[in-house]
Amino acid sequence: TIPTMGKGTRRVLVTLFVVGTALLIYAKVPLETWVNSILKNGNLLALFVLVPMISAPFYYEDYQSELSNLAKMRMHSVLSFLLLVAVANHILSVIVSIGSVLVTYSLLAPYASLYKAEKPFLTTLSRSYNSSGFWSPAWASVIVYSAVPNVEWVRVIPVGIAMSVLFLAIHFAGLFVETRRYPDRYPDIHADPGTVLDKKKLTTMLILAICMILTIVVINVVTGWDLMITVCIASLVFPLGAALFQKKMPEYKAGLDDYYHKQLQKVKGQVALFMMSGFFGNALSVSGVGELLARCLPDWLTAYPPLMIAALMLILILPSLIGVHPAATGTALVAALTPAAVGLSNYTFSLAIIVGWLLTIMVAPYSASALLFASLTGKNHYHTSIGINWGFGLICLVVFSLLISVIGPVMG
Repeated sequence: TIPTMGKGTRRVLVTLFVVGTALLIYAKVPLETWVNSILKNGNLLALFVLVPMISAPFYYEDYQSELSNLAKMRMHSVLSFLLLVAVANHILSVIVSIGSVLVTYSLLAPYASLYKAEKPFLTTLSRSYNSSGFWSPAWASVIVYSAVPNVEWVRVIPVGIAMSVLFLAIHFAGLFVETRRYPDRYPDIHADPGTVLDKKKLTTMLILAICMILTIVVINVVTGWDLMITVCIASLVFPLGAALFQKKMPEYKAGLDDYYHKQLQKVKGQVALFMMSGFFGNALSVSGVGELLARCLPDWLTAYPPLMIAALMLILILPSLIGVHPAATGTALVAALTPAAVGLSNYTFSLAIIVGWLLTIMVAPYSASALLFASLTGKNHYHTSIGINWGFGLICLVVFSLLISVIGPVMG
C-alpha cells in the first residue's frame, strides 16, 4: 500500500515508523512488545477492512428511493434532516461504536445532496459520533472509571448524557445561525404531489437496522470479545443471513463483488496510516515518553481549576495532531497523576480526561473516525478532522472547561 500513497503521506508514515522504532530500541523492550506495537490497532484495522460490508442488506432492494420520499415529505428543512442524522448516529454509536459511522453514512449520505448540505452532514456525523464519548461504555476512555478512585460510571451516565445534549446543541446553534444568515444556502425540499410512501420497504429497512444491532449485541454477549471484533464478525454474518432469509443471494453476491473491487480499495491508505499511528503511540507509551506530558503542567494552574482542566485536555489534543492516540497520553496521565496533585476532585479530573479524549478523537487526523470519513468521502484526513472541527472544538474546550469546574466538585 505504502508505495501507492502520496509523497506527503509516505513521509508521515516513514517518520512515525522511524521515531517509533528509535523509541523501542532506546527502551530495550522485548520482542513481544515489538509485536504488540505493530498489532496495537489490529482490531480497528479489521474494522476498516470488514465493516464496509455490513451495509450491503440495505441495498438488496431500492430502499433509497423511499428514504428520499420520506425526507421530502417529512423533513423539509436541512435542520430537521440533520437532527435525524445526529440522533440516529448518537444512539448507534453508543451501541456499535465506530461501526455506526459507516451505517449512518451509507444510508443517509445520498440525501444530504438534496439539501446541498454535504459539509453540514459530515460535521453532524462527526460530532454526533463523538458525542457518544461522554457516556458510552464502548469508548476506550472507560479506563478512567477504573483507574481513578471512587469514580462510578453509573454516576457519570446522567451527567454524560446532559453534556452530549449540550455538545450537540452547540453544533445545531451554529447551523441555525448559518441557515438564518444564508437562507438560500440549503434549500428546503418538497415531494411531488401524489407521492406515496411504500411503508413495506420502510418497515423492512427498520427491521434490518434492528437485526443488525441485535446481531452485534448477541455476538458480543455470547463471546465476550472486544466490541470492535464483534462488529467485524457481524459484518460477515449479517449480510449473508439477511440474504438467505430474504432470498436475495444474487444481490448478496453483487454486493460482495462491489465490496471487494471498490469498497476495500478505498480503505488501504487509512489502514496503513492507522497501523503506523498505533505503532508510534504504543512506542511512546512503553518508552515512558508519554509520562513526560504530565510534567508539562505548571504548578500555578492548580489555583485555577478551569485553566487546569483546559490544560489537561490540550495535553491530550496537541500530541494527537502528529499521530499520538489519546489512549497513550490518556493512560499516561491517569497513571502519572492523582486528582489532588493537580488541585481537582476525582470527578472533575475524570470528566476532564473524558471530554479531552473525545475532543481529541474529533480533531485528530489519525483517529479511526477521521480516517474512516476520509475513506468514505475521498477527502484528506486532515480535512475530515481538524479541518472541519477546529472552531467547534475550541468553543467546546472553553465551555466544558468552565462547566466541569462547576459540576465536578459537586459530584465529588
